Order: sequence, then structure tokens, then C-alpha cells
Amino acid sequence: MGTFQTFLSSKSITPKAIAITSKRIESFDETSRDLMGKRWNKRHTKETADKKYAELNLAKPTQYGRGVSEKQLAAAVKDAPVTRKVRGKILKAVNVMLTKKGEPAVDMKVLFEGVKARVGKKPETAEKKK
Repeated sequence: MGTFQTFLSSKSITPKAIAITSKRIESFDETSRDLMGKRWNKRHTKETADKKYAELNLAKPTQYGRGVSEKQLAAAVKDAPVTRKVRGKILKAVNVMLTKKGEPAVDMKVLFEGVKARVGKKPETAEKKK
């Protein structure tokens, strides 16, 4: 049994409960939806396309609308590598559940000790012409 599975069993947390909590936490709220619309307009308007987000006071939205799936949680329970973003969402959901129970929040190392993060494809670089 891996570190994540051991932690879940010791705290009596199910992967399905983590998925539900993650979906609730990561779902869009009105401000995030509004910010995403404003950022889209900035990119698609000729006058503002070359300006930076900071110049227009457009921060990043706090939620992106997609929680962690049960398939991703099953991979994490089996100690298969998952991406850093998925790990972060799992950590956020677990910490919300723990604080509701009155227990202290945990660190990423406690959940995924010894398991490496999944690495994506590296971007291709164009060869320089001489």
C-alpha cells in the first residue's frame, strides 16, 4: 500500500468523497467566470491584445471549473504518477475535509511521499537558422 492510500485509510477518507469535495471547491463562482470572460475579451480585441493582464487589472481566476476525477484519484491511490495540478487539487480537497473534521491541514509530502509527479511532453524548439 502506498503513502496516499495509507493516509486515506488512517483518516477514513474515501476517494469518492475527495472527488465530490474537489468538484465543489473547483467549480466556477461568479467572479472567476467574469474574470475568464474579461481575459478572453482582452485576447480577442485588437486594441488590448498587446497589453498585459496586469495593465488591465485582470487577475487569474481562482477556480477553473474542473475538479479531480475518480479516475485520477484511482491512479493516485495506486501510486501511479499524476500531474502537479491534479496533486494540488487532491491536496486542496483533502485539507478542506480535514479542517472540517477539526484536524490540522497536511503538506504535499505527507500525501505523496516517494511518488514522482507525472511529467508532460516538453515543447519542441525550432532550430535556429544560420
